[in-house]
Amino acid sequence: MKKSLLGAAVGAALTLTAGLAQAATPFEVDVSTAINRGIEFLATQGVYNNPSSLGTDGANGLAMEALLEKRASGVATDPPQGYTGANATDQGRLRTAAAFILDRVNNTSFYAYRDGQWMFALSTYALTGGPDKSVLAPGNVNYQTIKEAMDALVDRTITNQRKATNGFPNPINQGYWCYTNQFCEDSSTTQFAVAGLAAAKAFYASNKSADNPFADAARVTAIDAALARSRTAYELNAAVGSDRAGCFNLTGAERGHGYNSFASTGYLPSLQQTASGIYIQLFGGANINTPMVQNYMQWVKNRYRWQDLSNLGNFWPGQSMGYYMWSSFKAMELLRQAGVPPSAGNIGPNDFGTLPAANAPACDVRQVNKEPATFARPAVFGAGAVGFYAGEPKGQYFDYAHQLISMQCANGSFTCTGFPGSWGDSFNTSHNSYALLVLQRSTGGGCVDTDGDGVCDTEDNCPAVPNPGQENTYGDARGDACEPRPIVSCDIDGDRDVDSIDVNAVRAGIGQVPVAGDKRDATGDGKITVNDVRACTLKCTRALCATN
Repeated sequence: MKKSLLGAAVGAALTLTAGLAQAATPFEVDVSTAINRGIEFLATQGVYNNPSSLGTDGANGLAMEALLEKRASGVATDPPQGYTGANATDQGRLRTAAAFILDRVNNTSFYAYRDGQWMFALSTYALTGGPDKSVLAPGNVNYQTIKEAMDALVDRTITNQRKATNGFPNPINQGYWCYTNQFCEDSSTTQFAVAGLAAAKAFYASNKSADNPFADAARVTAIDAALARSRTAYELNAAVGSDRAGCFNLTGAERGHGYNSFASTGYLPSLQQTASGIYIQLFGGANINTPMVQNYMQWVKNRYRWQDLSNLGNFWPGQSMGYYMWSSFKAMELLRQAGVPPSAGNIGPNDFGTLPAANAPACDVRQVNKEPATFARPAVFGAGAVGFYAGEPKGQYFDYAHQLISMQCANGSFTCTGFPGSWGDSFNTSHNSYALLVLQRSTGGGCVDTDGDGVCDTEDNCPAVPNPGQENTYGDARGDACEPRPIVSCDIDGDRDVDSIDVNAVRAGIGQVPVAGDKRDATGDGKITVNDVRACTLKCTRALCATN
């Protein structure tokens, strides 16, 4: 089944039953504790206040997205809480954070870092039921409605992209953003603008509304064009090499990107910007089997790291670790959620960390996946000897999540132990937010080509559940979008819907070998795992995954 990423990332927020939380693994419990502590740390610093303690240009959008993507069940494979699924305390924080944005948009001009964050946080907030101006600030002329604020953010972002109409006729020079304009080829600012626009596309493709309807086909078209230009930029400006001589150029096909395009500044590819380049291409209409996506994935796979950036981060290896973790995990999670299998011989989203450093092509700083059974529980979470996490799936998520919880302090900060990755902004909010978003498996609410037609379009933004007892299918010979069909998998009890009873039944079967036709094997891989729990949760047919 092709899944809508809108449904996966910013559909109806789900609050699952206590049984789900009780079924969490020891690692899931500790991750949930780390997330709660991290959110409380940010809240204690006034990050969610109006006005935010971070000021207008801080990382409050990242922090707001992290709060929206907290799992009410405590299990990271379950959907984010959004606004509707949040508890009263978190809803209050989200209202003040949203009010801060609605009050500031019309008093600011384009700034790529800030505007990108605001777009994806406000989109996720709105699509999960967050109240609009009429509730947050009725009658206050300084505030915009959500739709007005999104329109302003999107329009000024597209206006400031490097493109032919801005005097850059050569395609190799198009598709980027600078900090406050279009006059450089900076990747770090471009990734924020692209992430924000991808989330805004989901907003405009939605049939939801608050004070105003969100649907806006003209802006969807404009966003598609902007995202396509960025994809082209990362294809045309793909470069070879790295900052580490011993891992300079490992295969003929690998390509990457640095903080700026190589042609304009000579920056060699870095881990964080090459990873960002993967999801930028996906948002522009590519998929896992697009040749340049594979080339970028090969560059990262050949230099995969979970401990630090070594010297693979251009000039900022001591600041960019959290940045890299989220960009690289987000790219692979988008591919996992899209469900498009890699063609024979291609790299898949679970292949990072499977190549030992000495194996060809050798790279002395490449790391392999951690073995969960060989680690003790970090003392800050309680007692637990080596083997405490035995049975946890090995892979990119455990590598990153275990590294993060091992570096978190009791007050919830991920930086007080000297973990590499903080830019030194107020309360280290950017790095702390990146850490939370990784732990939450966040994709930031964007859209990718989930129907396999090579284009990120309205068919990829079908509602998660068009009708009770049905699921989405896409783009048949007649070109229908979101044509419903009867549910086949995940309806474990056969009552023509998917709810928390069904999800609990799948979770209870983890580790079992399914028989032919077993509806608990939602991914069809011949095993019942947490991935099946995640897939079935995304099919819940009622808000909050309710049973009636």
